[in-house]
Amino acid sequence: MKMQTSGPGGRLYLMAMTAAGAALLGTTAAALSLLVIGQIGAVSCVVIPPILLLAGFVYRSYKRHVAESLRRLDDLMQVHLSTIEALALAIDAKDPHAQGHTRRVQVYALELARRMRIPRQELEAVRAAALLHDIGKLAIPDHLLHKPGKLSEMEFQKVKAHPSVATDILANVRFPYPVLPAIRHHHERWDGSGYPDGLKGEEIPLVARVLAVADAFEALTSDRAWRVAKSHQEACALIETWSGTQFDPALVNVLRQGLDAIVEAASRVPEHTHAWAHAEQGSGDDPLPSLDALGLWNGSPTPGEDAGGFGDSLHQGVSAEGTRGAPAGPDDAGDRPAAAPQTGVWLERDPSGAIVGRQTSVLSSISSAHREVYSLYEIAQTLGSSLRLSEVLEIVATKIGQLVPYRSCVIYLLEDDGETLSARFAAGASAESLRGRSLRLGEGITGWAATQGRNRFSNSPELDLDGAGVDLTDYATVAAFPLDHDGKVLGVITLYFQQGVPCLDDHVRMMDIIAKLAASAVFNSTIFAETQESALTDALTNLPNSRYLRQGFEQEKIRSQQAGQPMAFLEADLDSFKAINDRYGHHVGDRYLSEASRVLKSHLRERDVLVRLSGDEFAALLPLTGFAQAALLAERLQQAVDLFTLRLEEGKVARAGLSIGIALYPQDGEGFEDLLVRADHNMYQNKSARKNARLERAPNIVPFPTKSPGGKL
Repeated sequence: MKMQTSGPGGRLYLMAMTAAGAALLGTTAAALSLLVIGQIGAVSCVVIPPILLLAGFVYRSYKRHVAESLRRLDDLMQVHLSTIEALALAIDAKDPHAQGHTRRVQVYALELARRMRIPRQELEAVRAAALLHDIGKLAIPDHLLHKPGKLSEMEFQKVKAHPSVATDILANVRFPYPVLPAIRHHHERWDGSGYPDGLKGEEIPLVARVLAVADAFEALTSDRAWRVAKSHQEACALIETWSGTQFDPALVNVLRQGLDAIVEAASRVPEHTHAWAHAEQGSGDDPLPSLDALGLWNGSPTPGEDAGGFGDSLHQGVSAEGTRGAPAGPDDAGDRPAAAPQTGVWLERDPSGAIVGRQTSVLSSISSAHREVYSLYEIAQTLGSSLRLSEVLEIVATKIGQLVPYRSCVIYLLEDDGETLSARFAAGASAESLRGRSLRLGEGITGWAATQGRNRFSNSPELDLDGAGVDLTDYATVAAFPLDHDGKVLGVITLYFQQGVPCLDDHVRMMDIIAKLAASAVFNSTIFAETQESALTDALTNLPNSRYLRQGFEQEKIRSQQAGQPMAFLEADLDSFKAINDRYGHHVGDRYLSEASRVLKSHLRERDVLVRLSGDEFAALLPLTGFAQAALLAERLQQAVDLFTLRLEEGKVARAGLSIGIALYPQDGEGFEDLLVRADHNMYQNKSARKNARLERAPNIVPFPTKSPGGKL
């Protein structure tokens, strides 16, 4: 068996065997020389051969003993490092936005290091440090890792601790090369403004400088929660702008010159294979030794007749317990799994012959779990900060789409009649056709789920979708999840799946959680809408109040500006209303206000806004209306109120009049307060004129003068 000496154990083994061989050779040479010169005599023919045999036996035993000891040492070192590797990969899997980050950083760093022609020991340090550089993320809370916005100063200080934490975690690992300095200082900057120690220029270890460039390049070319990935050329150009400030200029130059080859090398390495499985992949045109000669662990010495040889354990079919199997050949691909003793994780070969770990599924499970927790956290956080029903429904559908592969998602809400479910939001295929659709309680899978308050599943989506105007062949299954808040069903989230995409148990479990969160959010949104409506509505007349008027004014102001037309503002006050309260009591006055508001509203256009300001005062916004139109409308309102009588018991009636002032936007002012003051002034002018007219001609109604806007009435 061919001896491999690239690993630390292999090199120690070679040194020991060389020393023992030299000793045996010296003993043999001395004995033969004595025979040749004849100083021992005939006895030497009897004594010396056993000595030589004994020396050979001792040498062979020693060789086996050393091989076995070094094999155990090598195995322990492999287990140690592989345990750390597994932890590093698990930490990598924590971040749903950085899958495969460590592997890609490792490839980029090795390619950069080889082009820098750094010493062998430091190249091995690059290989290990690239894999382990983010192990300090254990000390960073998940919500900081996933935060889409800018970190606060306090949050950033916590993130900055991860290189030091990584060094502490790995402090007891006796690496035979400078791994710890590389990990500790990979966030130092060339100008000295980095962390944790503020090293500057060549004070920063070369391995750390290599790792810094590789880490930044990988981050820029990968999607993150707060941005999309840049192209390799864009990332390289951006790193060049930081040359001499953040990064070593020499390394930046190497990246620029070898960009295509570095990227191509990274593309050849599957993300989920063992960290050392593709160590041999380097640039074919590089005169430096290939990476297989620089591997950390390429095997272990095997006891026995061929003691001293190092087999490539990744290709020997060795089980997790260390039992050697037959070498895996091409015929074994896809049929019999091979395993890597470094991790105890079974490996399989893909059709190309590359070994692909079942650790892929393990890491995917870890990543999926963190993605699930993160998505649910996002849902809870976002729903908690949103009170508008439309926003809540959109957020729910969007987040569900990140976790469950639905074809269409429809959120039905129960209407006020308690019998009808209306599709208030739809996402996915045929969303426009499904939005606004109505179902009765008990109708279809959705109606059934709402009636029983339980999840319902069916292979007959047509029970829900028949008559919806969608292609039923697009759908194979349906799952309905009721929105239950404190025992009251508010609606149903219904997911429709296409053929071959099942609703799995994990999907159901997540939907149960989402449905509970969504039910609370829908309930809160409903209460908020009612509260908001109450806050903007006059309880006596059910008209909007002055707060609503201010909001409406700002909206109509924009509309007038865009149309280039004026907007009329009316302020109205009931005449002789105090006499009604004094004569018949406030309860009759309230009745009169309520009925008078209906009379006023019935004479306004649909686009006009009538509000109750306070007491017996009203106001109206007349969009896109000039003075002449406003004056005619005001006269009609006055006539309607003058003719209105509230009939009371015993033939009594309550009657009042109406005085109105008009102001125009923008002629009389551009602000709400300006128009209110102008309209109020004009209203009192009109009230005075009406009072004088009643004294002179009681039956007559004073008409509005049609004069140019901006003047006083």
